[in-house]
Amino acid sequence: MTTVTVLGLGMMGGRIARALTEAGRTVRGFDPVDRARDHARAAGVAVEETAEEALVGADFVVLSVPRPEHVLETARGALAAAHGATVADLSTIDPGTAREAARSLADSGVRYVDAPVLGRPARIGGWTLPAGGDEADVERVRSVLVPAVATRVARVGDVGAGSVVKLMANVMFGAINAAAAETLNACRLAGVAPAVFVDTLADSGAAVVSNLFRELGPKMTEGDYSPAFALALLAKDNRLALELFREAGADATLTETLVALEHAAVELGHGGDDTSALLELYRARSGTR
Repeated sequence: MTTVTVLGLGMMGGRIARALTEAGRTVRGFDPVDRARDHARAAGVAVEETAEEALVGADFVVLSVPRPEHVLETARGALAAAHGATVADLSTIDPGTAREAARSLADSGVRYVDAPVLGRPARIGGWTLPAGGDEADVERVRSVLVPAVATRVARVGDVGAGSVVKLMANVMFGAINAAAAETLNACRLAGVAPAVFVDTLADSGAAVVSNLFRELGPKMTEGDYSPAFALALLAKDNRLALELFREAGADATLTETLVALEHAAVELGHGGDDTSALLELYRARSGTR
C-alpha cells in the first residue's frame, strides 16, 4: 500500500492529509507551525516533528506550502532524500519554480508533478488538479489522489503547465473578487443596499453571476472576512501571474490593476482576512454618505 507524506498541513494540506487518512491510506504529515500540527493530529492524522521523520518510508509525497521559496527550500532539503518517490506539488507557485524544483529533485531520483488545486478548500474531493509532468507521473498522482482529494487530475502539459493554469485561474478569481467589491461599494453610495443587490442578482439567471459571486457577495455584505482564501495569498498569486504575463510578452492591463488593488488592501491590514475584505479598501477610498 502506498505510504503518503503530506508536507504542509495548513488550510489545504491539512484537509488533504485528513481525506487520505479517512480513505485508508497510510499518511504521515509535517508542518513547521505548531497550530497546524495540532489541528492535523486532532483530525486523526499521524503527525511527525520533522519533515525528515515524516518522509521515512514514503513513496508518494504531497507538497502544500504557501510560497515558491518554500517549495525550493523543501526540494533542496528534506525531499532530496526521498529517493524513488513521486511528489505531487499542490502549492500555488510560478512555472519557473516548478521546473527548478523538478530539476533539483531529478538529481535525487525523485519524480515531480505540479498539480495545484482548482476548487475551494471545503470542496475537497470535488477538486480538479491541472497537472504538469510526464504521463506516467501524472497517472501516479491520479491513482493516489482520486477520489479522496480530487475528482479529476488533468494532464495539461509538462512540468510548469499546471502552475500556468492555476495562476490564470486566480487572475479570474481576482477579477470577480474586485468586481464584486467595486460594485457593492458603488451600490452603497448610490442608495441601493448591497445585500439587496446580491440577493437580486444571485439567483437571477444573469450571465454575469458565478458561484464565486454567490459566495463572496454575502461575505462582503455581512462583513464576514473569516478566511477561506487569504487576501495576502491572492495578492501573491496575482503578482506571480503578472510576472508570467511579462515574461510571456502578454498584455496585463487587468492583472496590473488587480495586483495594485490587492497590495493596497494588504497594506491597509487585511492580508490575513478573506479576499472579500477587498471591499474595505473601496470603503476607505470612497468614504461614506
